[in-house]
Amino acid sequence: MSRLKATTRDLLIFLRAPKLTDNGGVIQQQMPGAPADLLWLFLLNCIIVAAIALLLLPVMLAFDISMSNSMSDLFGRPIWQLLLIVVVAGPIVEELMFRSWLSGKPRLLIPLSGLILWMAMTYGFNQLGWAEASSITGAIMLSAIIIAVLIGTIVMWKRAAPSWFIRIFPIIFWAQALVFGLVHVFNYAGDNPAALLPFVLPQTIGGLIWGYARIRYGWWANIAMHMAYNLLATSGLIYVLLTRPDLI
Repeated sequence: MSRLKATTRDLLIFLRAPKLTDNGGVIQQQMPGAPADLLWLFLLNCIIVAAIALLLLPVMLAFDISMSNSMSDLFGRPIWQLLLIVVVAGPIVEELMFRSWLSGKPRLLIPLSGLILWMAMTYGFNQLGWAEASSITGAIMLSAIIIAVLIGTIVMWKRAAPSWFIRIFPIIFWAQALVFGLVHVFNYAGDNPAALLPFVLPQTIGGLIWGYARIRYGWWANIAMHMAYNLLATSGLIYVLLTRPDLI
Protein backbone atom coordinates (compact mmCIF):
# COMPACT_ATOMS: atom_id res chain seq x y z
CA MET A 1 0.00 0.00 0.00
CA SER A 2 2.97 2.31 0.44
CA ARG A 3 3.51 2.37 -3.34
CA LEU A 4 -0.16 3.21 -3.90
CA LYS A 5 0.10 6.08 -1.41
CA ALA A 6 3.31 7.33 -3.04
CA THR A 7 1.73 7.14 -6.50
CA THR A 8 -1.37 8.98 -5.29
CA ARG A 9 0.73 11.68 -3.64
CA ASP A 10 2.87 12.09 -6.76
CA LEU A 11 -0.25 12.40 -8.94
CA LEU A 12 -1.87 14.98 -6.66
CA ILE A 13 1.31 17.07 -6.54
CA PHE A 14 1.37 17.15 -10.32
CA LEU A 15 -2.35 17.88 -10.73
CA ARG A 16 -2.17 20.83 -8.32
CA ALA A 17 0.44 22.50 -10.51
CA PRO A 18 1.14 20.71 -13.81
CA LYS A 19 4.57 21.77 -15.08
CA LEU A 20 6.94 21.02 -17.94
CA THR A 21 10.67 21.50 -18.23
CA ASP A 22 12.13 23.02 -21.37
CA ASN A 23 12.51 19.57 -22.93
CA GLY A 24 8.93 18.51 -22.22
CA GLY A 25 9.53 16.57 -19.01
CA VAL A 26 7.76 16.78 -15.69
CA ILE A 27 9.38 18.88 -12.95
CA GLN A 28 9.65 16.51 -10.00
CA GLN A 29 11.98 13.79 -8.82
CA GLN A 30 11.68 10.63 -10.89
CA MET A 31 10.83 7.48 -8.97
CA PRO A 32 12.46 4.16 -10.01
CA GLY A 33 10.52 1.27 -11.49
CA ALA A 34 8.25 3.00 -14.02
CA PRO A 35 6.35 -0.18 -15.09
CA ALA A 36 5.53 -1.06 -11.47
CA ASP A 37 4.50 2.50 -10.68
CA LEU A 38 2.29 2.48 -13.77
CA LEU A 39 0.45 -0.56 -12.42
CA TRP A 40 -0.21 1.28 -9.15
CA LEU A 41 -1.40 4.29 -11.15
CA PHE A 42 -3.76 2.06 -13.12
CA LEU A 43 -5.07 0.57 -9.88
CA LEU A 44 -5.70 4.07 -8.56
CA ASN A 45 -7.54 4.91 -11.80
CA CYS A 46 -9.77 1.85 -11.39
CA ILE A 47 -10.51 2.57 -7.73
CA ILE A 48 -11.59 6.15 -8.47
CA VAL A 49 -13.77 5.17 -11.43
CA ALA A 50 -15.38 2.32 -9.46
CA ALA A 51 -16.30 4.76 -6.68
CA ILE A 52 -17.77 7.20 -9.23
CA ALA A 53 -19.72 4.38 -10.90
CA LEU A 54 -21.34 3.43 -7.58
CA LEU A 55 -22.40 7.05 -7.04
CA LEU A 56 -23.78 7.34 -10.57
CA LEU A 57 -25.85 4.15 -10.46
CA PRO A 58 -28.81 5.82 -8.67
CA VAL A 59 -28.67 8.69 -11.17
CA MET A 60 -28.76 6.22 -14.06
CA LEU A 61 -31.84 4.52 -12.60
CA ALA A 62 -33.60 7.78 -11.66
CA PHE A 63 -33.17 9.47 -15.04
CA ASP A 64 -33.34 6.34 -17.21
CA ILE A 65 -29.86 6.86 -18.67
CA SER A 66 -28.77 4.34 -21.28
CA MET A 67 -26.19 3.89 -24.01
CA SER A 68 -26.68 5.95 -27.15
CA ASN A 69 -27.72 4.26 -30.39
CA SER A 70 -24.19 4.47 -31.77
CA MET A 71 -22.78 2.76 -28.66
CA SER A 72 -25.50 0.10 -28.78
CA ASP A 73 -24.63 -0.58 -32.42
CA LEU A 74 -20.94 -0.80 -31.50
CA PHE A 75 -21.58 -3.40 -28.79
CA GLY A 76 -23.75 -5.33 -31.25
CA ARG A 77 -20.71 -6.05 -33.43
CA PRO A 78 -18.81 -9.36 -33.37
CA ILE A 79 -16.43 -9.76 -30.43
CA TRP A 80 -13.27 -9.37 -32.51
CA GLN A 81 -14.53 -6.10 -34.01
CA LEU A 82 -15.54 -4.82 -30.58
CA LEU A 83 -12.09 -5.58 -29.17
CA LEU A 84 -10.34 -4.07 -32.18
CA ILE A 85 -12.33 -0.82 -32.01
CA VAL A 86 -12.74 -0.35 -28.24
CA VAL A 87 -9.52 -1.84 -26.89
CA VAL A 88 -7.00 -1.20 -29.68
CA ALA A 89 -7.97 1.38 -32.30
CA GLY A 90 -10.06 3.65 -30.07
CA PRO A 91 -7.43 4.24 -27.37
CA ILE A 92 -4.65 4.78 -29.92
CA VAL A 93 -6.64 7.34 -31.91
CA GLU A 94 -7.92 9.17 -28.82
CA GLU A 95 -4.51 9.31 -27.18
CA LEU A 96 -2.90 10.61 -30.38
CA MET A 97 -5.54 13.33 -30.60
CA PHE A 98 -5.76 14.35 -26.94
CA ARG A 99 -2.42 13.60 -25.28
CA SER A 100 0.38 12.68 -27.70
CA TRP A 101 1.30 16.36 -28.01
CA LEU A 102 1.22 17.22 -24.27
CA SER A 103 5.02 17.35 -24.15
CA GLY A 104 4.68 20.56 -26.18
CA LYS A 105 7.29 19.60 -28.75
CA PRO A 106 6.59 21.33 -32.09
CA ARG A 107 6.92 18.09 -34.06
CA LEU A 108 3.81 16.93 -32.20
CA LEU A 109 1.95 20.25 -32.06
CA ILE A 110 2.21 20.82 -35.83
CA PRO A 111 0.28 17.64 -36.83
CA LEU A 112 -2.35 18.46 -34.21
CA SER A 113 -2.72 21.97 -35.66
CA GLY A 114 -3.10 20.49 -39.14
CA LEU A 115 -5.80 18.11 -37.93
CA ILE A 116 -7.71 20.90 -36.18
CA LEU A 117 -7.49 23.09 -39.29
CA TRP A 118 -8.79 20.29 -41.50
CA MET A 119 -11.67 19.51 -39.12
CA ALA A 120 -12.60 23.20 -38.97
CA MET A 121 -12.53 23.49 -42.77
CA THR A 122 -14.66 20.36 -43.19
CA TYR A 123 -17.20 21.62 -40.66
CA GLY A 124 -17.29 25.03 -42.33
CA PHE A 125 -17.84 23.53 -45.77
CA ASN A 126 -20.67 21.37 -44.47
CA GLN A 127 -22.34 24.32 -42.75
CA LEU A 128 -22.14 26.39 -45.93
CA GLY A 129 -23.40 23.54 -48.11
CA TRP A 130 -20.14 23.32 -50.03
CA ALA A 131 -19.35 19.70 -49.19
CA GLU A 132 -20.22 18.34 -52.64
CA ALA A 133 -19.50 21.40 -54.76
CA SER A 134 -16.01 21.91 -53.40
CA SER A 135 -14.64 18.36 -53.44
CA ILE A 136 -11.74 19.38 -55.71
CA THR A 137 -11.01 22.48 -53.63
CA GLY A 138 -11.18 20.40 -50.47
CA ALA A 139 -8.73 17.86 -51.90
CA ILE A 140 -6.32 20.62 -52.87
CA MET A 141 -6.53 22.23 -49.44
CA LEU A 142 -6.07 18.88 -47.70
CA SER A 143 -2.99 18.20 -49.81
CA ALA A 144 -1.63 21.64 -48.93
CA ILE A 145 -2.20 21.01 -45.22
CA ILE A 146 -0.48 17.61 -45.39
CA ILE A 147 2.53 19.07 -47.21
CA ALA A 148 2.76 21.98 -44.77
CA VAL A 149 2.52 19.61 -41.79
CA LEU A 150 5.24 17.33 -43.17
CA ILE A 151 7.60 20.24 -43.89
CA GLY A 152 6.91 21.89 -40.54
CA THR A 153 7.39 18.62 -38.65
CA ILE A 154 10.73 17.93 -40.34
CA VAL A 155 12.01 21.49 -39.83
CA MET A 156 10.91 21.62 -36.17
CA TRP A 157 11.82 18.01 -35.31
CA LYS A 158 14.49 18.80 -32.73
CA ARG A 159 12.93 21.96 -31.28
CA ALA A 160 12.01 21.99 -27.58
CA ALA A 161 8.63 22.96 -26.22
CA PRO A 162 8.02 26.69 -26.80
CA SER A 163 8.01 28.98 -23.79
CA TRP A 164 4.36 30.00 -24.29
CA PHE A 165 3.29 26.34 -24.12
CA ILE A 166 5.24 25.76 -20.90
CA ARG A 167 3.80 28.95 -19.41
CA ILE A 168 0.15 28.01 -20.00
CA PHE A 169 0.64 24.26 -19.60
CA PRO A 170 -1.61 23.96 -16.50
CA ILE A 171 -4.53 25.39 -18.50
CA ILE A 172 -3.73 23.15 -21.48
CA PHE A 173 -3.44 20.07 -19.32
CA TRP A 174 -6.77 20.55 -17.55
CA ALA A 175 -8.50 21.64 -20.76
CA GLN A 176 -7.56 18.45 -22.62
CA ALA A 177 -9.02 16.34 -19.80
CA LEU A 178 -12.27 18.35 -19.68
CA VAL A 179 -12.74 18.29 -23.47
CA PHE A 180 -11.91 14.59 -23.56
CA GLY A 181 -14.58 13.95 -20.95
CA LEU A 182 -17.22 16.14 -22.59
CA VAL A 183 -16.96 14.51 -26.03
CA HIS A 184 -17.96 11.22 -24.38
CA VAL A 185 -21.36 12.64 -23.39
CA PHE A 186 -22.55 11.34 -26.78
CA ASN A 187 -22.02 7.79 -25.49
CA TYR A 188 -25.17 8.17 -23.41
CA ALA A 189 -28.85 8.88 -24.02
CA GLY A 190 -31.65 10.15 -21.80
CA ASP A 191 -34.55 12.59 -21.58
CA ASN A 192 -32.61 15.05 -19.40
CA PRO A 193 -29.38 16.27 -21.11
CA ALA A 194 -28.08 17.77 -17.85
CA ALA A 195 -28.28 14.35 -16.19
CA LEU A 196 -25.83 13.00 -18.76
CA LEU A 197 -22.98 15.29 -17.70
CA PRO A 198 -21.98 13.38 -14.53
CA PHE A 199 -21.42 10.30 -16.66
CA VAL A 200 -18.39 11.87 -18.34
CA LEU A 201 -16.57 12.00 -14.97
CA PRO A 202 -14.81 8.63 -15.53
CA GLN A 203 -13.45 9.84 -18.88
CA THR A 204 -12.45 13.19 -17.38
CA ILE A 205 -10.58 11.39 -14.59
CA GLY A 206 -9.00 9.23 -17.27
CA GLY A 207 -7.92 12.35 -19.16
CA LEU A 208 -6.15 13.63 -16.05
CA ILE A 209 -4.48 10.36 -15.07
CA TRP A 210 -3.51 9.34 -18.61
CA GLY A 211 -2.25 12.85 -19.26
CA TYR A 212 -0.09 12.57 -16.15
CA ALA A 213 1.17 9.18 -17.37
CA ARG A 214 2.00 10.72 -20.75
CA ILE A 215 4.20 13.38 -19.15
CA ARG A 216 5.55 11.22 -16.36
CA TYR A 217 6.49 8.04 -18.26
CA GLY A 218 6.19 8.74 -22.00
CA TRP A 219 3.77 8.31 -24.89
CA TRP A 220 3.48 4.53 -24.50
CA ALA A 221 2.22 4.71 -20.92
CA ASN A 222 -1.04 6.60 -21.53
CA ILE A 223 -1.88 4.39 -24.53
CA ALA A 224 -1.26 1.20 -22.52
CA MET A 225 -3.36 2.49 -19.60
CA HIS A 226 -6.21 3.53 -21.89
CA MET A 227 -6.23 0.11 -23.59
CA ALA A 228 -6.20 -1.73 -20.26
CA TYR A 229 -8.97 0.49 -18.88
CA ASN A 230 -11.22 -0.06 -21.93
CA LEU A 231 -10.60 -3.82 -21.78
CA LEU A 232 -11.53 -3.91 -18.09
CA ALA A 233 -14.55 -1.63 -18.59
CA THR A 234 -15.98 -3.83 -21.36
CA SER A 235 -14.94 -7.20 -19.93
CA GLY A 236 -18.31 -7.77 -18.25
CA LEU A 237 -20.26 -7.17 -21.44
CA ILE A 238 -17.80 -9.27 -23.44
CA TYR A 239 -18.29 -12.12 -20.97
CA VAL A 240 -22.05 -11.93 -21.43
CA LEU A 241 -21.67 -11.82 -25.23
CA LEU A 242 -19.52 -14.95 -25.11
CA THR A 243 -21.59 -16.93 -22.61
CA ARG A 244 -25.16 -15.63 -22.91
CA PRO A 245 -25.54 -13.71 -26.20
CA ASP A 246 -29.33 -14.15 -25.94
CA LEU A 247 -29.38 -11.61 -23.09
CA ILE A 248 -28.11 -8.74 -25.31
